[in-house]
Amino acid sequence: MDVRREKSLGLVGSILVLIGGFLGIIPYVGVFLGTTSLIGQVLILIALKGLGDKLGDERPFRYYLYAVVVSIGIAAVAVVFMLIGIVSAPGFVDHPTGTNTIGIGLLGTAILLLLAGAIIGIYFTIKTWRAAYEITKIEEFKKTANFLMWGAITLIILVGLILLFVAAIYQILAFANMPEEIETGQDDEMVAVF
Repeated sequence: MDVRREKSLGLVGSILVLIGGFLGIIPYVGVFLGTTSLIGQVLILIALKGLGDKLGDERPFRYYLYAVVVSIGIAAVAVVFMLIGIVSAPGFVDHPTGTNTIGIGLLGTAILLLLAGAIIGIYFTIKTWRAAYEITKIEEFKKTANFLMWGAITLIILVGLILLFVAAIYQILAFANMPEEIETGQDDEMVAVF
């Protein structure tokens, strides 16, 4: 099976996600880079769909689609909660304490939603790269999943940011090291042709 197109799309998409994800927090530039990251995710989805069609296993595409849809959907709902919480701040101040419990509650809910979306998105992304490893036997996909898992677990102590960065690099390496052709044998075992 010729997988040149999937290799190229996955490589470019992974680079765009890395650039957009880590540099997207810069004010004013972040909007452009967030869009860049979204384009990268779409390219990865197209690459995984092509791999799934050619190798007869839709799991990587399906899991990555779940990760993207859940992350974006929950983030959109969280932004709505944040905006409502910010807008409602002047109007719903409790007189005895002088605080806005409704606004604080909505902002807290938004933060919890973002956290839940991140956890669900990372879970499905880990499943994506493990499934990609199973169907392609490319070791870097497995390492991507492992670094992603440990990065998410250790994110609270900030070591996780480094591990997430390493996971993103391994994702790029996985697509870069993917052979241009993959042969399937009669026993469905994959053989890479370089």
